[in-house]
Amino acid sequence: MAVKASGSSLSFSEIETEFGQNNDRDLGEYRVSQTVGALSNQPLDEGIPQGTSPIRFSDFYSKRLNVVIDYHSGSTENRPTVAKTRYDAAAGTGTHTVIGGFKTRPANSGGTKTRIHINKTIGSSNSNVNNCAVRTGTGWNTGTVLTVEIGSSGALYGAGGDGGEQGNSSGANGENGGTGSSGLGIQYSGTIITNNGSINAGYGGGGGGGYRKVEREEMFSGPVYQANGGGGGGGQGLPGGEGLDGGADGTISAGGNGGAGGENNQAHGGGGGGGAGSSPGEGGEGGNNNDGTDGTGTVGGNGASGTHTGSIESENNVTGSGGAGGGSGAAIRRSSSSIEITYAVSGTINGDISAIGVS
Repeated sequence: MAVKASGSSLSFSEIETEFGQNNDRDLGEYRVSQTVGALSNQPLDEGIPQGTSPIRFSDFYSKRLNVVIDYHSGSTENRPTVAKTRYDAAAGTGTHTVIGGFKTRPANSGGTKTRIHINKTIGSSNSNVNNCAVRTGTGWNTGTVLTVEIGSSGALYGAGGDGGEQGNSSGANGENGGTGSSGLGIQYSGTIITNNGSINAGYGGGGGGGYRKVEREEMFSGPVYQANGGGGGGGQGLPGGEGLDGGADGTISAGGNGGAGGENNQAHGGGGGGGAGSSPGEGGEGGNNNDGTDGTGTVGGNGASGTHTGSIESENNVTGSGGAGGGSGAAIRRSSSSIEITYAVSGTINGDISAIGVS
């Protein structure tokens, strides 16, 4: 538990219970200055003196043990384990740091100030819009002060949605583009966000272009012309969405262009839609001006339907429709509408912050 509030006198043993016993059992030894990731010169808790400054028992009223969860070490990663799992991991596993180092983290997080510190690039996965790059996790004990502290080198990205598959002879209609996923998932009410980096949604993939079959009846044995659609471009994110059937992959900074529709004499496949993003992908070209549409900053472009030129004399012709572009994920999601968030520093946020659902 946190040290009691001011009022009654405070004993040294109460301070030791909260922060652990230092080697000399000396109040002055609690004047720590510790750096963890981008958190430099950290005191035992905010307001506790450091260095050679005078220190008093009264400086410890209402103070809490600080535990820093590590999302700052190492290289870029996608959808790492949730913060609560990192808190629960055994000491020495590198998942968390107790400021001061005078004790290990308590099994019960209630009364601690637990700080999820992010200072590197972290991506998500695109199988579900509710997937988030970093999640607080559930199971935090009542009374936990939980903060998400994103440093200047910290960046969270939802994954880009995949482009839709082309329409072809096996399936005439182009498939819809995939939906992007999300950046940060908050599952504990009262979480405080200090964002000095960026939190970004993943963007949707472009729809696939439609197929076109033209069969000419000339003495009942005329030629058959077939043209596949172009695939959709992948949406922007980390990882970027996969572009299919000629569509380009999305990247961390741009949506992919849609693939070109096929051409076969009088049959023209529809162009694939461009992937969405802050720099959207362009729609793929189709014959007879049936280009896929460009992606936007919110949704992937639509694939175009297949078309034809010339006269049609048979009942065996097939026209496939283009698939719709996929929607974007969210920058920040909450696991339920009852979850409350406080923004100490909002920083750069690209995407929705009111979405519900975290997986």
